[in-house]
Amino acid sequence: MSETMTLPAMPITTATEGGGPPITEILQVLLAAAWRRRYLIVLPALLLPVIGLAVGHFAASSYETKMTVLIQEPGKLNPFLEDLAVKTNLKDRMAALTALLTSRHVMQSVAEDLGMVQPGMPTPAADAVVAELASAVSVQLIGQEMVELRYRAAKPAGINRVLERIGQRFVERVEAPENSSMRGSVTFLSDELGKVTTRLETAEADVARYRAQHAQALPEQRGANLQRLAAQREQLAEREMRLAGAESDFNETRARLSRTDPVIGRLEQDIVAIRGDLAVLRSRYTDEHSKVQAALHKLDSLESERSSLLKAGAELSTADIERMWNLAAVARKDGDGAQPLLVSQVATLEAARTRLGQVKSEIDNLRRGIAELDALVEASGEVERELGKRQRAVAETQELAQSLRKRFEMAKVTGELSRFQAADRIKVIDRPTEPTRPMKPLSLLFALGGLVGGLALGIGLATLLEISDTSVRRIRQMEALTGIRVLARIPPLDPAGRET
Repeated sequence: MSETMTLPAMPITTATEGGGPPITEILQVLLAAAWRRRYLIVLPALLLPVIGLAVGHFAASSYETKMTVLIQEPGKLNPFLEDLAVKTNLKDRMAALTALLTSRHVMQSVAEDLGMVQPGMPTPAADAVVAELASAVSVQLIGQEMVELRYRAAKPAGINRVLERIGQRFVERVEAPENSSMRGSVTFLSDELGKVTTRLETAEADVARYRAQHAQALPEQRGANLQRLAAQREQLAEREMRLAGAESDFNETRARLSRTDPVIGRLEQDIVAIRGDLAVLRSRYTDEHSKVQAALHKLDSLESERSSLLKAGAELSTADIERMWNLAAVARKDGDGAQPLLVSQVATLEAARTRLGQVKSEIDNLRRGIAELDALVEASGEVERELGKRQRAVAETQELAQSLRKRFEMAKVTGELSRFQAADRIKVIDRPTEPTRPMKPLSLLFALGGLVGGLALGIGLATLLEISDTSVRRIRQMEALTGIRVLARIPPLDPAGRET
């Protein structure tokens, strides 16, 4: 009976009613499987190291040069200027700098500078040169401030110049954000400072124009306006008292003149003259004579007029006063000495009227001035509010201009500081040199790699074969497949039927 029997494929370890197999049984299964597949595991582990030694021996040699650059933080050079300096942040930017340095744009510029890419060169060939150049460059940060650049090529000629040009590009990329920031900051702050200065000048001119337009209603004029208002109100009260006196004097003079109306006196003189003429006419003629009748009629008219004037007792009008002035002028012209009283009374009345008009004019002027001062005092509150608003805008703009001016000066100082410290901040410690000996990979490393790879390959193949093997080798597998317990096991027998 053979050692194994073939059954349908199933997992090597199957759970039974009593649970999974013990750990010792699992180890036995693994060791047994490893022993069965020992040739498959050992053979790759023996062959691959030999192959690795051969590959390492016949591998192509290359030449490598390196360049070391020290990039210090500005604050460490002069701690007193740390607030002005722009930090490099080399550690945080290292990945981005490496990607930027090996980018097609930078590598193509290096290739063009060194003549590796000529004008008119086919694009695929130029791209191949740029790709080869980028793959041969490596950048490594050593510590916090030291950067090591390596370049590897198949030939030693000129690789130091290539790496030196790449190092220049790397330093430019390190300084680019700082230089760009300085230039951009100075330009931006200069433009903004010009805009804010223009806005400040406009705001100041607006405040000056507003103060000129409302010079009398400014807050500082409020006290003076109130004093002037109080003084004009006192003057108004005084002028009103003077007006009352002038009106009383004018009315009294006019009433007195009306009681001694020279018109009535003139009428009485005419009446006396007509009566004298009537007496002469009556001595000559009868009452029915036409001249006597005319004289009587004229006498009645004069007496009627005199009676109406006496009964009216009204105040003199302007026309009456003008008429009196005319009478006085005629009397002065005729040399009539009986009119000095009329002249003096009319002159007195005219003087009283002039004083009255003057006082009224002064009162009107005072009232207009008081109204204007009231309007100024009333408007001073709104003027003060609007002026304060405009002055606050000027103050805010001044503060902004001062802040921008200070930042602008700081940006210029920072730029000058950056240029001043450039020589000390970035130093090339080791310049690239042209190598004299090639670099060959260590054959031992290839051998160790072959040993590890052979073991991994052999174990992987052995595991794959064991998984795909459907042979039943353990009692536990038989019991799981048949569902009955195994009572005995026939040991392996040699061809003669004897137990081995």
